[in-house]
Amino acid sequence: MNGSLSSRIGVLIVGHGSREPGSNEEFEKFVSDYSVRRPDLEVRGAYIELAAPDFKSALYEFAKSCSRIVVVPLFLFSAGHTKNDIPLVLDEASRQFPNTEFLPASAIGVHPKMLELLHLRTGDALKKSESRPEKTAVLVVGRGSSDADANSDFYKIVRLFEESNYYHFVMPTFIGITKPQLQESLEIAAKLRPERILVLPYFLFGGKLIAVASERLSSFSANYPWIRTMIAGHFGSDRIVHEILDERIRETILGTGRLPCATCEYREKLPGLTDKVGGLKALLWSVRHMETHSQAAPHAYPHPNLKKHVLVCDNIDCAHKGSGSLIARLRSEIKNSGKQKDFRVTRVSCLGRCGEGPSLVVYPDGIWYQGVQEPDAPEIVQDHLLNDKIVSRLVDSIMQ
Repeated sequence: MNGSLSSRIGVLIVGHGSREPGSNEEFEKFVSDYSVRRPDLEVRGAYIELAAPDFKSALYEFAKSCSRIVVVPLFLFSAGHTKNDIPLVLDEASRQFPNTEFLPASAIGVHPKMLELLHLRTGDALKKSESRPEKTAVLVVGRGSSDADANSDFYKIVRLFEESNYYHFVMPTFIGITKPQLQESLEIAAKLRPERILVLPYFLFGGKLIAVASERLSSFSANYPWIRTMIAGHFGSDRIVHEILDERIRETILGTGRLPCATCEYREKLPGLTDKVGGLKALLWSVRHMETHSQAAPHAYPHPNLKKHVLVCDNIDCAHKGSGSLIARLRSEIKNSGKQKDFRVTRVSCLGRCGEGPSLVVYPDGIWYQGVQEPDAPEIVQDHLLNDKIVSRLVDSIMQ
């Protein structure tokens, strides 16, 4: 039997599988492109679920003709499929095919090259934009997982991306089964007053979830027309992902692995951070870090901060239009919610928007409302104060 087995290394790329034909076609294109890139390997593809060929059948068929197979999970992060489903099949396959060596590779994970890919996707999306980076918000959207490790890895790569650029702010969010959901994050982002919001899908392939993200972004744009919005492209069969697979296959064959601190900016030259630290700079940063921490001291009289402060104009014009009853209703609604320690309503003399009142502003969000009446108070308290959602129909025209 040994004589019938090829000594050439086989690579089985395992995708998730989708009910969307277009997503499966993208996966198959990826496998085909990678096969052309690596003619030294025998490359095939299979799916965990929802599409054919299924992983177990494809692996068994591959084992009939190959003595050494590297199984590469084409997943952004390691979660249930890579931790449980693939190892169980490999364990059974090892017993069924004792003359074939099965070598499981790692998922893509938190890799410096993925940071490079994020920079490229945002650059491609914004290169024709007139919006300044410091006025652009980026919402990086992941699928979300029931696996806490996968979600924390997603947060880590997004944080590294934020540290390596100068955008107004960068937020991680989700479109699948994890919070915060994209719609909620868009509402929060609007309060920070960006000129533009770029939604950046952290997906290998297209499909229903990206379509849902586009729909939610369109709905948001209709409610907040003064904020320009756009969505970047997903990753697809990109050279950078191919290079990561090269590395995962090589380290699997050699039996080596990456250090847990592989994305530490003191060791790796991360895109966008190369001018920040490195070599002697890393040592100097460490010295400064110890010095600044030794100088730090806790506040002598700590006290809880307000979450939000509502300033309501009660000058002649606004008072004539009902600001007094509005203030009383806002305070009553806050008291009924049991959040008196978190929110405060303060009467002020003038907000400079005479003729458009009653006017109010919510800090630290910096959101201005105009023409607010007493019946609007419950909506402002419930939506804005308690749930961080802007009441868009009352937003002052200065926001637009």
